[in-house]
Amino acid sequence: MTLADIAYSVGEIVVLTFIGGSAFYFVKGTLRSSSESCRLAGGVQAVVVNKPRVGRWAAWLGVEAAIEDGMRETRGVDDPLNVAVAWGAANALFSVHRGSRAAVREGLKGAVYGGAVWFVVSGLDAFMESRKVS
Repeated sequence: MTLADIAYSVGEIVVLTFIGGSAFYFVKGTLRSSSESCRLAGGVQAVVVNKPRVGRWAAWLGVEAAIEDGMRETRGVDDPLNVAVAWGAANALFSVHRGSRAAVREGLKGAVYGGAVWFVVSGLDAFMESRKVS
C-alpha cells in the first residue's frame, strides 16, 4: 500500500462521512424538527446547522484511517493494536487543545474503545461466518 493508496482510502472515508452525516441530519431535520408544511426547509436547515459536527467526524475518521493504514503498512499485520493505537492517537490529537492531561486521558479512552470495537466487530464477523448456510 503506497502513500497514494492511503490518501485515497482516507479521502473515501471523509467523503462517505460527509454524505452519510448530511443524509442523517437531513432526515432527522425533516422528520423531527419541522412542521408538516416546511419539511424540506427543516431538513436543509438541519444539515447546515450540523455541518461542523459532521466535519469533525469526517476529520477524526480521516486521521484514524491514516494512522491505522500507516501502521498496517509499516507493521505488515492487521491486528487490534493498529486499531487501538489509531483510535487513541486520533482522540489525543483532537483533544490536545484542552491540554496535555486531557490529551493523554482521551488518548487512553480512545485506545480502549478502539480495541473494544475491534473485538466486537471480529466477534460478529466470526459469528456471521459460522451461521452461513452452505
